[in-house]
Amino acid sequence: MSSERHTSTAWTSEQRAVERPLFADPETALQTTRDIVGRKWHPVLLFYLLQEGPLGFSALKERADGISSKMLSESLTDLEDAGLITRQVLDEQPVRVEYTVSERGRTLGPVIDAMVDWGIQEEQ
Repeated sequence: MSSERHTSTAWTSEQRAVERPLFADPETALQTTRDIVGRKWHPVLLFYLLQEGPLGFSALKERADGISSKMLSESLTDLEDAGLITRQVLDEQPVRVEYTVSERGRTLGPVIDAMVDWGIQEEQ
């Protein structure tokens, strides 16, 4: 048996080949992605954290127009549990918490950018 990696080719909008494992299940992959970016506030929070770097709870609440404190807290916990952001308690008075995109979260940057670009085109 060959040690070569079996792949299939998919095309992006720029017609560049993207290598995928031959037996990857696209439906499972889409469901995995949807679990993160399909939530109302997750892509919004990731966008601001990717664009602006570490942000505190209040700063995120100001930027994510219309999010409640409860939903923000739940969304940040979900993103942290998924390993997409990190939470750091700062040694300040009063105690402050900052959220940062993790290395794993940074891999969603192109996906979030594509979502923003697509949305802008659809608005026109």
